[in-house]
Amino acid sequence: MPVRRQGLVSADVERVQTWRRVAFLLGLAMDNKSDIPAAAAAAAAAAAAARRDSDLPFRCLICGADQANIFLGACSDLYLTKPYQVDYVKCTKCALVQQYPTPIDIADFYDAYPIHETKSKLYSWFRRQLMKAVYLPPKKWPAGASLLDFGCGDGWYLEWCKEAGLDVVGFEYNSDHAARLGQRIGVTVMSDIELLVENFAEKFDVISLHFVAEHLTEPVKIFGMLRHLLKPGGVIRYVVPNISSWEFAIFRRRWHSLDAPRHISFMGSNQAQYLADRFDLRLSKESAVAFPNGFGGSIPTALLGTFNAALFMLTLPLSIVVTRLFPGGNMAYVLTRTG
Repeated sequence: MPVRRQGLVSADVERVQTWRRVAFLLGLAMDNKSDIPAAAAAAAAAAAAARRDSDLPFRCLICGADQANIFLGACSDLYLTKPYQVDYVKCTKCALVQQYPTPIDIADFYDAYPIHETKSKLYSWFRRQLMKAVYLPPKKWPAGASLLDFGCGDGWYLEWCKEAGLDVVGFEYNSDHAARLGQRIGVTVMSDIELLVENFAEKFDVISLHFVAEHLTEPVKIFGMLRHLLKPGGVIRYVVPNISSWEFAIFRRRWHSLDAPRHISFMGSNQAQYLADRFDLRLSKESAVAFPNGFGGSIPTALLGTFNAALFMLTLPLSIVVTRLFPGGNMAYVLTRTG
């Protein structure tokens, strides 16, 4: 069934609204006549005019419903500035926000993706201190626990857990990256999910996904496979951006954690409960977690139109304070195997 495009806000108007929200937040004066450049407005209008209802049927990535309303249209890549523009819709049944149409080949989205690059030891130490709310310190897990970090990126959490005595395995879809990473840190890093399930069925006490679930084009299938990897009593802990947050309400298209086109969907409490019910799991915990990158990355994106690393670092102290005082831009969910 085609998606109803009710309430679509043009990109040029929303850019002005975002500027004003940020100006208010930072205590800056802003002239009501301030507007985006005419060329940018024209480009946005042309892009909006070029968008048409897709003939492809909508299917919710979580509940499978066939109806949705437009949620946010014409979202560009403001992080890596790749030439993509996507629409997000909201399922009328479970309220999942997801891309429509769902992309089939997402490989090019991740070309030169900095998350996979090796970081310095100083950077890794700083990251451990800064992100403890998102990446739980290994001492929070049972001593000697077996842990799978699904979507392990540059492997820093695997290294941290390995140093603490946990039995760790990583997973990355890119086979070349997985092989190089495994060799560098001395840990098994799989890249074939079917082989992962075959070799590690009911082997893990903990499965962690840090900012991974929003990238999945088949989340139900993946969580079903992960369920088979859990020992009885084991847990899946995943962290995702919260599109119902105050951060998104302020920045909208320029919210750094939107990260179009790489973020395919935004799962919340409804979807966590759906996954729990479907796979004989219990939703045992959900909590807001402080993570400065979403808010901090949104400030330069809102002001400059694209992400800027220097301005992000300049505003990072403010971002740390704000997100610790007012978490909510990201949520952590814990699913426990009951049988």
